Amino acid sequence: MNDVLSSTGLSPRLAASLAYAGWWITGILFWLLELRDGYVRFHAAQSLAAFGLLAAMIAAFSALAVLSLSFLPGAFGPFVWAAILTWGGGVILWAVSMWKAATGRPWRIPIAAELADRLV
Repeated sequence: MNDVLSSTGLSPRLAASLAYAGWWITGILFWLLELRDGYVRFHAAQSLAAFGLLAAMIAAFSALAVLSLSFLPGAFGPFVWAAILTWGGGVILWAVSMWKAATGRPWRIPIAAELADRLV
């Protein structure tokens, strides 16, 4: 990786790390703003894919928990725990992703990397 600034005016490593900072929201921002640096665009797209999927899963588990109160109250607890565990796993993935992007090491999150390849 070279020391040339990305089109965002930041170093590629910093821009790639910041693409993960706000989960999928900063991922989409950097994906839209970065026009030429493939390293930054890949990490932005991977952030969008990975944390967009995680956010959707957390929302789905939460919605199922609320719906279960009307139809199957016993399922409320397991759905809440599924949402909490998904969020916890996402926080760990988030920290590792930011660290890997900042150090410039290759980092491909399973499933999300394949989606990111399509976006880049």
